[in-house]
Amino acid sequence: MGVIGCILGFLVVIYLVYKDWSSYLATFFGMCVVVLLTGDSFMTAISETYVSGVYTAIKSFFFMLMFGCVQSYLYRESGAAFTIADAVMNKFLRDNSSDTAKNLTGMIIILVIGALLNLGGIIAGVVIVLMYPIALAVFERCDIPKRFILGVLGAGSYTFTLSIPGSPQVTNVAAMTVLGTGSGVAPIPGLIGGAVEIIVILVLLNLLINRARRKGDHFERHPLDPHMEPDADRPGFILSLIPMIFLFITFNFFNLNIVPCLVLSCLLSIVLFWKWLRAKNLKELLCGATVDSVPMTMNVAAICGFAAVITNSSAFQTMLDAITSINTSPIIICAVVVALMCMLTGGSSTGQLVALPLIAPKLLEMGLNANVIHRVAVFAATTLDSMPYCGSILMLLPMCHMKLKEIYPAMFITTVVATTCGTIAVCVICALFPGLA
Repeated sequence: MGVIGCILGFLVVIYLVYKDWSSYLATFFGMCVVVLLTGDSFMTAISETYVSGVYTAIKSFFFMLMFGCVQSYLYRESGAAFTIADAVMNKFLRDNSSDTAKNLTGMIIILVIGALLNLGGIIAGVVIVLMYPIALAVFERCDIPKRFILGVLGAGSYTFTLSIPGSPQVTNVAAMTVLGTGSGVAPIPGLIGGAVEIIVILVLLNLLINRARRKGDHFERHPLDPHMEPDADRPGFILSLIPMIFLFITFNFFNLNIVPCLVLSCLLSIVLFWKWLRAKNLKELLCGATVDSVPMTMNVAAICGFAAVITNSSAFQTMLDAITSINTSPIIICAVVVALMCMLTGGSSTGQLVALPLIAPKLLEMGLNANVIHRVAVFAATTLDSMPYCGSILMLLPMCHMKLKEIYPAMFITTVVATTCGTIAVCVICALFPGLA
């Protein structure tokens, strides 16, 4: 009954979130189902276990998400993000190209800009919001049907940018926090895995886009979609890159904690972009950014609280023991457990925070290198974390004025199929050449 309770609780959360219920209520009702069928104490679950899981997420990510959100606001309001987009788009996009060439060029432009912003420390979910007007311009120029837009934006934010060596994103930081490893461990397997993901994304989405065009599907802008002002005064391209380069270098080469890196990057952005920010109310901008970061943090925290209730049940421990006792490679055990936990929690970082403390000691006892655990875990974390109930996907639907069934097929290709292929590549490389980690 305990195992059934865990599964039913999980399904309750999936259903309610899918039906646009608050993640707080969804996880509360899911927790009630788990407690009812596992026989655990309700008051212990609600006042200790759930709250402890919430606290773990807040402790780990509160300031990171807050200053990441501030950085994204500074880039959006100054126009620096659009400068980067314009520079890349004007460099690579040609109007007389074939349909396939336009598809690939448009996707590569969004992947490149997304990678720049993500590696520059702007939160992945915020990058998608920031890039949406840019993607609209690219899609319109390339005549790519709009239902592919979140799939391509997700490819630039929810895939390799979270898991490649050196990423300052919360997915990579979560593994660092638990394992005490560096941000760039296992560089060669990580870069190969990222390259595999990019290839799979480009090949499969190109096939789908061309098939959609043959059926008469073309780009159509929604009346409420935003427009980018091409002639607006904005910072130059090199100037726009400096804060992101600064953050990447301080995080990866000076080994500073991600929070002070983000704080310093935000201060540098204010100084460099002051000419374009001074006409705005900087106090309102900064306060608005910090306020907007709280729902993001609490959504993650609520899922973490629910996951804590499940993982502290005896039924979950039984399931975990069954998986870890399978006579197979510890690399496979690591990938499977992390992927399943991220599916359960709906987040690549929250799933790791739950799974790694439980399985890492066992994997180390089995002889698996901590660096290998780190890189396999961060790749596996991006495979099943983006199911249809995932909050990071559902929160984007109002922005693009589309339904889940319209955008999810492309999203599934980029954030599940491609990331699974990348994870398999990392596992194979680490298994065949353990010295590369």
